[in-house]
Amino acid sequence: MTRFGLLLLFTCGVVLGWGAPAFAHAGGLVATDARSRVVSVTPPVAGLSVTAVEDGAKLRLVNGTALPVTVPGLPVVTPGDTLTWADTHSSPVGRRSGGDWSLTLDAGGTPVTVRGVFDHVPPPSFVPWWAFTVALAVAVPVLCRRVRRGDLVLAGIGAAAMAASVTHVAGSSLAVTSAPLLGTFVNAAGINLLAWPLIVGGFVAVVRNRPAGLLAVCAGAALTAVFVLPDVTAFHRSVLPFAGPGMLERLLVVVALGGGAGAAVAGASVLRTLAARQAAA
Repeated sequence: MTRFGLLLLFTCGVVLGWGAPAFAHAGGLVATDARSRVVSVTPPVAGLSVTAVEDGAKLRLVNGTALPVTVPGLPVVTPGDTLTWADTHSSPVGRRSGGDWSLTLDAGGTPVTVRGVFDHVPPPSFVPWWAFTVALAVAVPVLCRRVRRGDLVLAGIGAAAMAASVTHVAGSSLAVTSAPLLGTFVNAAGINLLAWPLIVGGFVAVVRNRPAGLLAVCAGAALTAVFVLPDVTAFHRSVLPFAGPGMLERLLVVVALGGGAGAAVAGASVLRTLAARQAAA
C-alpha cells in the first residue's frame, strides 16, 4: 500500500505539474541567447522615449509630449501615458546571433523610427548542469539508505528543494518589470502554492517522529521537480529571465529538480526501513 500510495502521489504531481509550464517563467519570459536594446529614436522628439525592458522581451514607450503617438497595431498613446508591449521586431526569442531591428511610430503625424540591436551572448555548456542534476537525484536515495535517520535526511532534502524553488520563483518574478510583483509571483508559483506547504508540514511531522510526514514531503518534492522541469532551458541558454546571476539560477534548478526528484524516489525505501524498525521493536 505504501508503494502504491507513493506512486499515486508522484503521478498526481506529474499530472498537475504538467499543466503548469505556462507559469514556469514569470511574466511569460523565456530564456534566450541574446538581449535586445534600443540604440536610437529618429528624429528625436522631446519628451518621447522608447526603451527595451526585460532584456528586450518588451518595449516601453513614454509619451511626455503634447502629441498622440501611434504604434502600429496598438492603441494610441495619449500625452502623458506609457505603453509597454511585446513586439516581434525587438524580441530576442529564437535569436542565435546578433543583428539589428527597427520599427516606425507616428508622433502627431511625423514618422519616427526606433532602431535597436540584438547582442548575442554565447550559451554555456549544458553537460555539467545536467550531470549535477542527475548525480543529485541518484545520490539522495543512496544517502537515505545508508544513514540511520533517512527520514530526517529526506525531509532536509525536500526542504532544500523547496527553498531553491521559492528563490527561483522570486528571482523570476523580480525579473518582470511590466507587471505587479505580487501577482507575478503568485502566477509564477503555480502548483508550488500546494507543494511548498506540503513540504513544510511534512518536514515538521518528520522532526516530530511522525513517519506519515514523509508522504507529504515526497508529494511536495515530486510537484516541485515536475514544475521546475521546463526551466532546464537555463542549462542551454545564456540570457535567463532571472534577477540575479545566471549561475545561481542554474544551481537553483539543479537543487529543485535533482533534489525534488531524488526525494520523491527515496520515499518508498525510507518508509520501508521505518516500518521494518517499528515491526522489530
